[in-house]
Amino acid sequence: MAAKVEAAKQSVSKLQGEIDDILKEKNDSTLYSAASGAGAAAPIRAPPSTRTRRTLKGHFGKITALHWGGDSRSLVSASQDGNLLLWNAVTSNKVKSITLKSSYVMSVGMEQTKGNMIACGGLDNLCTIYNLSAGSSNGNTSEPTPAAHEMASHDGFLSCCRFIDEKNIITSSGDSSCIRWDIPTGRVLESFREHEETAMFLSLKPNDPNVFASCSVDRTAKVWDVRAPQKSTMTFTGHLGDLNSIDFMPSDGNTFATCSNDGTTRLWDMRSYQEVARFGTLVEPDPFDPNPGFTSLSFSRSGRLLFAGHCDASVLAYDVFNAGKTDAPAFTFNDAHENYVSCIGVSPDGAALCTGSWDCNLKVWA
Repeated sequence: MAAKVEAAKQSVSKLQGEIDDILKEKNDSTLYSAASGAGAAAPIRAPPSTRTRRTLKGHFGKITALHWGGDSRSLVSASQDGNLLLWNAVTSNKVKSITLKSSYVMSVGMEQTKGNMIACGGLDNLCTIYNLSAGSSNGNTSEPTPAAHEMASHDGFLSCCRFIDEKNIITSSGDSSCIRWDIPTGRVLESFREHEETAMFLSLKPNDPNVFASCSVDRTAKVWDVRAPQKSTMTFTGHLGDLNSIDFMPSDGNTFATCSNDGTTRLWDMRSYQEVARFGTLVEPDPFDPNPGFTSLSFSRSGRLLFAGHCDASVLAYDVFNAGKTDAPAFTFNDAHENYVSCIGVSPDGAALCTGSWDCNLKVWA
């Protein structure tokens, strides 16, 4: 059996090399050469220091997820302490605390237009939506907000949730599926069931409510259209490890990025249907190694910078225009946290970056 496994590994490695050779033949240029041909790109201005502008303290467990509100001031975070905290990221004040039924929440999302709805989920397999406007108005931030909806259909933990609008939300799950829900009724509108293993994260295409992308432990990223849920419109392969996060470039709905246990973050273009850039050092993932390399990522508003959180507590910023010239980061926040960086997000206005960690703290960089 051991000999068969080793032979299979060699065969997979050989096939992966053949795939890489074919992709290289199709690449007629690099992002760096294309950007250079269009004129000199403005240099990246690195932060004057790695100090944070705000540190948001209040959680007493590992932070597992965060999401900015559409106003770029409000921020919601989830933790293993069993609480959601709603912050004013400018003043560092806690606006509201929501105590959850399940202490292990793994995903959180805020509605972007009015900011009055928060969704979350975790090992309870539920997508629970809280209506902030229905809560107490006496100024007590610790008073629990009643749940507006508990939507049940997933057979695995909830890994990510993102509002399309006030009436629709999409979730991904450990049962390998994604679901679009009708919030007022709690009804499942469409199920997307093509991943073979846990769907880890999802990202909505900018300015298009019908398209989203998901990434999975099955090492693929898929693009979906809610009008044709029976089959994904595109499947992207190439990573050698689990995919942990995915994010559409805000300025260009045709490009998205993924990060993986294989030590790389990659850019994918829907028009050419292939990888167009790679950052980091490719390594063969070790199933017995608890450190999964890159854990989370987020684009700057312009799409020029790609921020990636790492299990070694650092945050790296890659210059997309330098793809093809170097895979080194433009700058790095070394020791950004004291532990594993679990989540990361750029505010909608592009003015701030927030990172969350297993050290129980959130940090806002600007």
